[in-house]
Amino acid sequence: MKPSKEKFVDVHKAIRDKSPKLYSIIPNALINWFKEIIVHETYINDYLYEAHDIRDFEFCEKFLDYSSINVKTVGAENIPTKGGAIFAANHPLGGTDALAILVSIGRYRSDVKFLANDLLEQIMNLRGLFVGINAFGTNARENIRKVDELFASDNAIFIFPAGLVSRMTRYKVIRDLDWKKTFITKAKRHQKPVVPVHISGRLSPRFYTVAKIRKFLRIKINIEMLFLVDEIFKQKGNDITITYGKPIAPETFDKSMTDDRWAYQVKKQVYELVE
Repeated sequence: MKPSKEKFVDVHKAIRDKSPKLYSIIPNALINWFKEIIVHETYINDYLYEAHDIRDFEFCEKFLDYSSINVKTVGAENIPTKGGAIFAANHPLGGTDALAILVSIGRYRSDVKFLANDLLEQIMNLRGLFVGINAFGTNARENIRKVDELFASDNAIFIFPAGLVSRMTRYKVIRDLDWKKTFITKAKRHQKPVVPVHISGRLSPRFYTVAKIRKFLRIKINIEMLFLVDEIFKQKGNDITITYGKPIAPETFDKSMTDDRWAYQVKKQVYELVE
């Protein structure tokens, strides 16, 4: 039985909830153009409605197949096949990379949990794989406790330590922003190895240009993130290569450096996997 035809993606609601003041001054016609031409709201909602009974790894596989995106895995021998492990990856594609990772590691482990933002967790087809990170709000303390329990488990935990999609540097190179130290802290506390993971790919020049203009104008809202759905369509026909490095033992992260510095070192190692 299919669910009632609700809106899984709702651009009007997203803008209204994030910035009521901004929503009040943007013409409806402009929002309507944006939601269909850039976000593909109707198409995405129709797809999610028709795929309501497809879940988790199968959903990821079929979505990428539908988009003609091919996932290649390098260094599969470095994937721990059992026991708790933390996989830390760069974040170049803003959502497509998460699906690609799940297709890749899903061939070797079925106990994967992906720490991601609340948006991905809202896609009902993926709720068995994604755990939303929300350190604020009324349930913040409970959420933090659940995340800590997850790191302590025997699951394979994936995380994008940067928290945001990669940006273009002044040298025209695509790189993550600073990595947060959480995965290092959890690896030490729960004695879990960290597996560095590199994901290939880049978004369109438009995404990076909008990000630069937004930053120049000192606009706090990440307007460029609204283009991420359209960026998925721009990835059609591309190959995404997932490269796994050798696991780093938790004992490595000693007091010779701060957790922030260790996070930087792992980030550096991720990019060295393909250099």
